[in-house]
Amino acid sequence: MLDACLEGAFASSRLSILPEYVSTGSSGTTTTVPATTVVPAVATTDVDVGGSLLINLESLTVNVFRHTIETYFPISRATSGFSEFNSFSTNSFGTSSNNTNNSDATTDHIAIQPYDCEQRVVMACQRLILNNPRLRTLSTSYFEKILEGVQQASSQQARHSGGDAALKSLKHVSYSSCDLLVPKLLPSSVTSLRLWCEFGHRSFPHTALGSAPNVHERLESLEVIYVESCAHLTALLAQAPFLKTLVVDSFTFNSVVLFGFGASSPVIENISWPLSRVTVLECQQSRGAFVNKPGFDSFLTSFPMLVEYRDDIWYPAVAAQLVEHYPLLEIIHIPYALPSMGARAKLPPRALRAPIDDSVSSLLSSLSRLRVLDIPYESIKAETILETPWVCLELEEFWCQIAEVPFLTDEEEQQVQEIRQREAGAIGSDQEYIRTDEEDEVMELSEICVSARKSILTQISKLTSPKFLSLSPDFRIGAHLFEHGLTASHVYKSERDGRVYIRYDDVLPDTLYFRLNHGLDQLASLTKLEYLSFESMDHRMETADIEWFANHLPRLKEMRGSVTENHVGMEPDPENDALVALIWRLRLDVAQRQTFDGYISNVPQMKASRSSPKTRNTPRAFRFRGSRPTNN
Repeated sequence: MLDACLEGAFASSRLSILPEYVSTGSSGTTTTVPATTVVPAVATTDVDVGGSLLINLESLTVNVFRHTIETYFPISRATSGFSEFNSFSTNSFGTSSNNTNNSDATTDHIAIQPYDCEQRVVMACQRLILNNPRLRTLSTSYFEKILEGVQQASSQQARHSGGDAALKSLKHVSYSSCDLLVPKLLPSSVTSLRLWCEFGHRSFPHTALGSAPNVHERLESLEVIYVESCAHLTALLAQAPFLKTLVVDSFTFNSVVLFGFGASSPVIENISWPLSRVTVLECQQSRGAFVNKPGFDSFLTSFPMLVEYRDDIWYPAVAAQLVEHYPLLEIIHIPYALPSMGARAKLPPRALRAPIDDSVSSLLSSLSRLRVLDIPYESIKAETILETPWVCLELEEFWCQIAEVPFLTDEEEQQVQEIRQREAGAIGSDQEYIRTDEEDEVMELSEICVSARKSILTQISKLTSPKFLSLSPDFRIGAHLFEHGLTASHVYKSERDGRVYIRYDDVLPDTLYFRLNHGLDQLASLTKLEYLSFESMDHRMETADIEWFANHLPRLKEMRGSVTENHVGMEPDPENDALVALIWRLRLDVAQRQTFDGYISNVPQMKASRSSPKTRNTPRAFRFRGSRPTNN
């Protein structure tokens, strides 16, 4: 890559170092180093400001590993034993080095001095950067070495030509740092910095705490990986007093430190956190820093202007702290994206009647400026919604599940239906039907269930501008069925055709119903709604409900909750097939998708971005979630 950019200068540099024993690649022969030849090490640090085929780069990433450099620069070391001469080959440039079976040059007589291979890479990168004055983004593991020479050369150019120094257009930098602090050589034009380090090479200098920090007033965004301690984080905040975005990617592996505990470095629990202008804070707490430990609460007090909080998982203790310290908070984003060997781990699903720690309701009832609530795998108790009104009426995105809604069992629903039939028959024959105490109790419970769902939908209807509404998480139950094998409890025999089907149990009954007689018509005020998800809701929709959705949500672009084609072994339902035909006839512009990936590799995936849902114009075969399978 560097050869192509620098007109072969890098390859020429390589051949000038090893002219005798590196082949040119054209003849296929190999010339070895004479016994008395000594290849000198290059000591110069001058930057070769030569030409480059690329002169309009805006982004450059050069992360070359040491072993890659050593492969390209085949260097022999004058040691002893079998490893006196190392033979390398590179497929990229057709070069090779070899001294085996050679009587003219034995390992006993070769005296090649060690050569700084990395210096050649640094010099090539410096030349490339100097030839691209429009460069805005730079990511490299040799940033400080590259920058030192570039700034020296650009200063010389500026003195001779009277022009501006190079790198004035550089805005975004990502580089490997040993001390994980903002570097002294960072150009003043840089506004975004990402600090990372090679595994095992981090070392925060605690001795630097007593000295004056290197202040970079223009730095607005900082992402740092492997925070060592509270002292480390305060040092970074002191270096960037006008920081707007702070991202703490992860914490040290050898210690679970940061906020008040750990053993690898001293932690100051009563540390004085500097006030910061940070408005966006992202902390991936899953690395081991727990928010209920000493130090974290005082850490949050240093960001009084915070408007956006992000984390990879949710801790209930965070809710009270956000309410107390951040009255201006507008965005809360918790995707539950847990890295697991390069993949994203999935959380276990919520079990029916499992205890719920409702920490989200306090956010809805306290943060009046909240616009985005994205905590899809947390639950809000229906009882709390009924008791405490929401104050964030300008909410645009709602991603959370509403649970513990009162519901009737299948037997109770059957009793209610029979009671109503008997009452209707008595009225038709001019008779009075007197309920028993048991019937009164069942009918009262039915009214409570209907009233609760209507009240919750009334609260949702008060939102003035929601665009994304997800009232339940995506399908997560069912993975264990195929990971550990099916058992008798995972299958059932259908009353319709007598065949055995898989029971996924991914739809829970203690959720909302999208039925007109349960308050669905109150959602007519959500005229800006574009995305609606109810993938683990027992929505109970029928023909009239589908027609209502088609006629009252004009901007709707996507629905998730009806498609189940990735669920192998699920029982087909002819009644739902009729609903499929109806919704496609009424609203072909509304995409029907599912989040659940399924277990068959050739099943086409249907995923869309939350921020820009896309529509599908071609119908697909899919089934609605509706009735629950009947046990037999």
